[in-house]
Amino acid sequence: MKPIRVLVAGMTATVGGIENFLMAYCSRIDRRRVQFDFLTRFEDAAYPGKRAEIGRTYVIPRRSEDPVRFYREIRAFFEAHAHEYDVLWDNECMFNDMTPLKLAKEFGIPVRIAHSHNPQNMDLSLRGRGQEVLHRTQRPRLGKYANALWACSEHSARWACPAMDIPHAIIANAIDVRAFRHNRRVRQEVRDQYDLADCLVVGHVGRLQYQKNQGFLLEAFARLKVREPRARLVLAGDGPDLTDLEAKAVSLGIAHDVLFLGVRDDVPRLMQAFDIFAMPSHFEGLGMAALEAQAAGLPCVLSDAVPREAAVTEDVLFLPPDDPDLWAERMLDLLEETPHRIRPDNMQRMTDAGFEIGDAAARLTERFEQLLKRSRAFKRRFLLTVMSGEKGVPAMNKAREDVQRIAQEAGYAFAKVTAQDSARGNRWQQLLLSGKVLWDWTNLFFRLREGDLLMLQYPYFPVKAAPAARFGLHMLQWKGVRTAALVHDLDSLRLIGGEAARWSDQELLPWFDRIICHNGRMHTYLASQGVPERKLIDLGLFDYLTDAPMPERTLSMRVCVAGNLSRRKARFLQELPKSKLEWHLYGEGWKGKKSRTDMIAHGSCPANELPGKLEGSFGLVWDGSSTETCRGAYGAYLLLNSPHKLSLYLAAGMPVAVWSWSAQAQFVREQGIGLVIDRLSDLPGAIAALTPEAYASMAANARAIGMALREGRMTREAFAAVEELG
Repeated sequence: MKPIRVLVAGMTATVGGIENFLMAYCSRIDRRRVQFDFLTRFEDAAYPGKRAEIGRTYVIPRRSEDPVRFYREIRAFFEAHAHEYDVLWDNECMFNDMTPLKLAKEFGIPVRIAHSHNPQNMDLSLRGRGQEVLHRTQRPRLGKYANALWACSEHSARWACPAMDIPHAIIANAIDVRAFRHNRRVRQEVRDQYDLADCLVVGHVGRLQYQKNQGFLLEAFARLKVREPRARLVLAGDGPDLTDLEAKAVSLGIAHDVLFLGVRDDVPRLMQAFDIFAMPSHFEGLGMAALEAQAAGLPCVLSDAVPREAAVTEDVLFLPPDDPDLWAERMLDLLEETPHRIRPDNMQRMTDAGFEIGDAAARLTERFEQLLKRSRAFKRRFLLTVMSGEKGVPAMNKAREDVQRIAQEAGYAFAKVTAQDSARGNRWQQLLLSGKVLWDWTNLFFRLREGDLLMLQYPYFPVKAAPAARFGLHMLQWKGVRTAALVHDLDSLRLIGGEAARWSDQELLPWFDRIICHNGRMHTYLASQGVPERKLIDLGLFDYLTDAPMPERTLSMRVCVAGNLSRRKARFLQELPKSKLEWHLYGEGWKGKKSRTDMIAHGSCPANELPGKLEGSFGLVWDGSSTETCRGAYGAYLLLNSPHKLSLYLAAGMPVAVWSWSAQAQFVREQGIGLVIDRLSDLPGAIAALTPEAYASMAANARAIGMALREGRMTREAFAAVEELG
């Protein structure tokens, strides 16, 4: 397989955050899978040696110096070389000039990534202000040229594209964690080199300019120096404010206590000599130097303008950058603890948080491959989600939220909606809701373009607006937009929603170009209702994203029932005869007899935490009014659906017990993840007949499938199938 060819734009002559970020990733990514070349406007662009090892570098003139030559040469470059590249990766703080993205689109580079590295303008000069005006003027058109948006934080993404109408992803400002691990020998060498052996050192790394706010740091350090004569301040970096900062240090009387070390390529080594790290920035995309300091085991004092995602350890203090006395006091507190502090090894914590460059480079490689693969199917991908407004059904919204999260990671942008699931109320509220529905679909019509994909989480709420949704689908399909639906439920079969739900299932759902349904049984049912089989894709099981612990399960007579416990849906619980089983109930609606000591109601729990809370050896999947069979609309629905509670149990590492006629009975048998029973009265005997070894095998199988559901594997595969079919 040929490697992906990536053209990297955005390198400047300054060794700064963007340059360090690009060198960290480009030097770590497997070049058998991804190869990089560079397009820069600077003859003296940063890291010439490293760039030469990685790939070729092309230099074009700067637009500000010679605009005519700039446009002529950059156009000539893309005309000659665009066919060589699969990806343009444009790294900027502001998109005031989108020429590389425009030409990449014009000359057919399929993947065009706009990567935003800051949440606001860092240049307050007249020229910088002019560039900001251009950025704000042009950024609504970013989605016209870029088909992927990457950023170091959500704030940076919105600075680049407030409409967020481009599929976006947060890319970690990863670092070589091993390089920053504490080394006593190196610490002593650096401190001896700079005559810091008996000093308490406040360290800072950053470009010397307004964004980093080093002038404030000098003021705070001057106050600190009055109280602690051994204090020293070390500033690593260069920039336009160097002269002013040196003059300010003189005026504050601290010139002999401040070291300006300039641009350095040995920051990991310098960090060893620091005792604390300070960053009083006016704003930050993320704060790469703060991550490096934590990797070095340093306590950090950061501005509260630094994103909280930058705090990986507990040794991080956020303060407003407007009170130098407060900063001086807090820094002094930390410095006084230095003789008693053991420098921690934070390598594992940084790795677990996603900031270790080796793991991050592997993830970025996969992103490049996924983007290129998707670019051949659809131009852009959008997900339309309306959460359920029905009370007592948190699982319904949990499933939709998980799909949203998986879709975002897969490169989908969210379609904005104003009409929520609220069809109740007076006539005026109904009229207002209708207007919002009309506005949503009109907005979609003008936002989406030919070749885009719209994925809708079905049912579309409010259900009474299904006719408007069908008209909207017709108009989008006429425009050349492809459409898909991920079916959470067929409410007409559950006797929910009345005539509106029946109309939606029969007249709206079949119109989608692709339909992700629960399983083979639902597939067969929809085909019998006239839906062409070429449209249908089987999901298998719903994913269940969670970071909750997965307890080890042991064999016992305890059975878990989770979900809607009301009589309408789970009346069988009221009819259960006493047996050797102990029932653990989780959810809302339980109104059982308090005299039943064998039934323990735990109440409701946040859906993300629930897998770690469930007690028992088996999770029961059963609905309806009878303990003999699954009756009623909900019971019959088990013949077709993949219940979300089944995914919950497996995400908890818990084997299951299911009805023998349910759609999932065969899956449970084949995967060896539980018991298949005809009647609930069979359950005590079936559990009692198990050996500990047989149960351990079931639990191991359940854990394996549960881990896949926690990773979102089922939904990702279904999305991939939609895109492969086109």
